[in-house]
Amino acid sequence: MTSSTTIARLAGPLLLLIGIGMALGMLMEGDAYSSIMREFIGSRALIFVVGMLALVAGLAIVNVHNLWVPDWRVIVTILGWLAILRGISNLLFPGTVQTLGDRMVASPGGIIAGAAITIVLGAILSIMGYEALWEPAPARRTSHAIAPASRSGRAAPRRTTRKK
Repeated sequence: MTSSTTIARLAGPLLLLIGIGMALGMLMEGDAYSSIMREFIGSRALIFVVGMLALVAGLAIVNVHNLWVPDWRVIVTILGWLAILRGISNLLFPGTVQTLGDRMVASPGGIIAGAAITIVLGAILSIMGYEALWEPAPARRTSHAIAPASRSGRAAPRRTTRKK
């Protein structure tokens, strides 16, 4: 399994569930998700802690996966760099993050748009990360060059002839 697949398997379901939670919170519970966001944005300590976690996660991703390729794997790289930027901004500018967060929470459209983007990214990463699980396994080919086992259970040495 590649680092792209491993990170996609971790981040994909997480993003998918966060996005679904955001959407359901807004559609079914009305103000529930907005109140969670207001509580979070109201705490500079939480903003700081999330900044530390985002920075560590982003650095971990970029250190093992800094691939700028024209396929789905670039999403993993971009998310790593965005996590680094989020971590830096939360750590250095918590007041600005708080102000921007207040503006976003004030607009239900902002939360719905964020939920939609998060769901799409989570779905793409989940599909690509777990793709190998639903692909048919390649048929095993039996080789005729395998030597039969001896009485001891070990494979008998093969005899080959070399051309001189």
